[in-house]
Amino acid sequence: MTAVEPSRFFAALATVPDNVGGAGRICQACLRVLAFERAAIAVNVESTGWEVLCASDSVAERIEGLQATVGEGPGIEAAISGIPVFVDDFALIYRRWPLLGAALDLSDRGAMCALPLQVGAAQVGVLDLYHHEPGLERADWAAAFSVARMVTVILLGDGHADGNGADVALGSWWDPQPRAQEIHQASGMIAAQLSISVRQAYGRLQARAFADDRTLADIAHDVVTRQLRFDPAAEES
Repeated sequence: MTAVEPSRFFAALATVPDNVGGAGRICQACLRVLAFERAAIAVNVESTGWEVLCASDSVAERIEGLQATVGEGPGIEAAISGIPVFVDDFALIYRRWPLLGAALDLSDRGAMCALPLQVGAAQVGVLDLYHHEPGLERADWAAAFSVARMVTVILLGDGHADGNGADVALGSWWDPQPRAQEIHQASGMIAAQLSISVRQAYGRLQARAFADDRTLADIAHDVVTRQLRFDPAAEES
């Protein structure tokens, strides 16, 4: 597969059903023109932290959520370094990102391609693409590169990226998933409970998820539904 022409990608975008909203439309369009089975877009929100903007299915959402929880992985490395990260076999994750490897299911297998979404100094996030079998063809890389450039242009063109990561300004492509909204809300609640910044509160949320061997979204849900409260006295002890 060679580079994907813009006309083909935007035609695919137009065929995504209307009931798929926001960045989910972009994820679905990626799968229609690329030889990958799963896709996700994640952004680094300055006021909080790593946020999954869209995921094509529950498996991609889970792996993206695990990266956010443990704070490492191919997607995060690609976004921070600005350099694409290719994982030919999921077995390699255990060596390179041990925390993520420990959090993955033993049944997780395949290959992954993490492409930074950036133009010059303007950095949006990362496009993570998943293949169900180990091994990535170079032709597939070229196609993925071309699609990542188009995704970057779409997101930057919406006017909600500030050039140093995405912030909480919502628009047609930037509507966060419900679970991401809960993470924002939980971070705000923890910030109020502990009298700290929202960014620091996100770190507390992340630490609790890691300690409890749960996802960031699950802990956030407990906070939002008031099943979990962060006690200042406990935090100081």
